[in-house]
This record gives sequence, structure tokens and C-alpha cells, in this order.
Amino acid sequence: MEMNRTTIKRALKDALADLSGEGLLEFCDELRDRRTEPRITRRSVEGKSYLQIIDLLVSTYTEQGALTVVLETLRKINCNQLAETLSSKTKACADKGDPVFRKTSNGELDSKPSQEALKYRGSHQPLTAAGAGGSPGTAKKPEEVEAEAKKQVLSECGDPCNERLVLSRSKIQFGKYKGQTFQWLLENDVDYTAYIIITHQKEREHTMCQTPLMANKDSLTRYAVAYPEVLKEVKSKKRPLRPRQKGQALVGFGKYKSETLKDLYESKDMKIMSYVNYLRGMESTCEPRSKMCDAIKYILQRDRRKTTTKRSNATFGPGAAKKRQARGKRAQSTRAQYKAQTEEGE
Repeated sequence: MEMNRTTIKRALKDALADLSGEGLLEFCDELRDRRTEPRITRRSVEGKSYLQIIDLLVSTYTEQGALTVVLETLRKINCNQLAETLSSKTKACADKGDPVFRKTSNGELDSKPSQEALKYRGSHQPLTAAGAGGSPGTAKKPEEVEAEAKKQVLSECGDPCNERLVLSRSKIQFGKYKGQTFQWLLENDVDYTAYIIITHQKEREHTMCQTPLMANKDSLTRYAVAYPEVLKEVKSKKRPLRPRQKGQALVGFGKYKSETLKDLYESKDMKIMSYVNYLRGMESTCEPRSKMCDAIKYILQRDRRKTTTKRSNATFGPGAAKKRQARGKRAQSTRAQYKAQTEEGE
């Protein structure tokens, strides 16, 4: 049986129905005092029922506009609890599943992980999910993911026939953010979203298999690329990476495929450190130009850089300077002694 969904107009009628006779009069009086165009006249609301007043507001301002006007007016007459109830009931009606992208101080898209994302990654085991160290069987079937998303939409009084809204409530089945919704991901880590889309598009160049994991990535890609902000980020990451950006590339294979090379190399997790050490020994056997080969090259380059830094510190660091000064003094002392001995001999 189909559930009755709350619409904005129905919620508005319920809200005004809760006003007493005097409360409705005060509401209409405040409504007439609004200075924003279009204005509501005394004659248009005088002697009208709350149902007629709602019809007037919707025809004048549209449903969404009428909601804003009613909320403002209720708060002005101190019906704050009624306003909060109305706001809560209509939240899903206004929600179309679009993410609210974070911006930097200069108005640019903030694609880096939010503090919430970093906290989530720190409190969860990100590498046990399908596609990031787990079995593909750990990903739910697409019909299960969709059913859960529709159930969530209905619980919020939303429209389960709105595909974008349903996709926004669909949950990720892989990687470090497994269990979060697609909308949450776009609001908290556009950078990671872009990398997932790029790697998935490359996967689709070689296979059309429809495993639960691949289906989940298909859905995420379909949802995300509808937004210009994400598309711009994807295009920027498709450009060849400069040497110093190589660490931002995804591993792209094996149990840690959804991690970046930098995160893999710098991890303090014993299992990951052991895996990195294993890759060091695979240099002579890896397939040229493969993802594994790229990862090994990055690891060995980082190793060499670290070794060079240590040597540099040994040569030019504070301790090295003191040693050079000591050697210089000893050499100077030796020369002075030699000169003195020579002069005595003469």
C-alpha cells in the first residue's frame, strides 16, 4: 500500500489548522504588514478560512515561497514551536538530493576532506570494505541498496520516485567511506569522489561485468557527474600528474586499491607497512607500465628521497656543522704547531 507523503501544501494547512481563532487573526495581521512584494492585502485574507489563506499564499508565492512566508510569519508572532515542526515536516519536501558543496574563503570549491570525513576515516577500518581489501561479496546487491535508499527517503517524507533523491540516500559499498551516502561523500570529500570516478571509468574500459561493487560505483558516478563542480574536479585530475603530485594517484590494484600512493607509503598500520615492504621486493617481477609497477616506482623514489635527506642532514645539519668546526680547529692547530716547529728548526 502506498504511503501518504507529506507535501508542502499539506504541511502548511496542518500548521495553520493548529492556530486558534485569535492566533489565525494575529497571523493574518502580521501577513498584511509584510513589506516584501508581492503584498497581501487586508481584503484578500479578511473573513477567510485557513484553507483559503493557504491557497492564496501558494498561488501568490508558489509552494516553496509560501513555506518561507509562513515560517517567517509564525516566528514573528512567537509561534516558534509550530514553526520548527513545520520546518521539520517540510525539510524532505524541499530536499531534491542535491549536495551542498563546501567553499573556501575565496569562494572556490573545497575539494579536500572535511573534518567530519577525517574523523570518520580515523574511527572506521577503511580497508575491510569491498574494493578496498575485502571480498566483492561484502557489497550489497544494487536492488538492496536502492530499497534501503527508498526506505530512508520515505522515512523523511520524500518522493521515492525522485531518482536523484534516491541516489543521494544510496550508501557506498566500498572504501574508506563505506556506509556513508553518496550525498554525504560529495559534501565531505570531492577529491576522493573524483578519483573513484576516474578509476571506475578506466575499469569500465576493460570490463562490463555487473558485480554489486561495480553497480554501486556506476550509481555513484551517475549521481556525481550530474554536478559541474564534480565534473571540473574529474577533468583536472585526468591531466597528467606532475612528479610532486604522483602520491595523489590511487594505488589502483590489490587490497588497498582505493588508497592513494602517499597514504599507502606513509601509513603506520603494520599490515600496510608489511605490504609496502612486500612491494619493494617485487621490482624485478612486476609487469611494466602496470599499476603495481607505478606503485613500486613511487615507493622506491620515496625511499631514495628519504636516504638523500638523511645524507644531507648528516652533511649539512646542525651536528655536521659542529663537526666541521671541530675539524677546522684541529687542522688550524696542527698547522700552527707545524709552523712553530719549523721556525724553531731554523
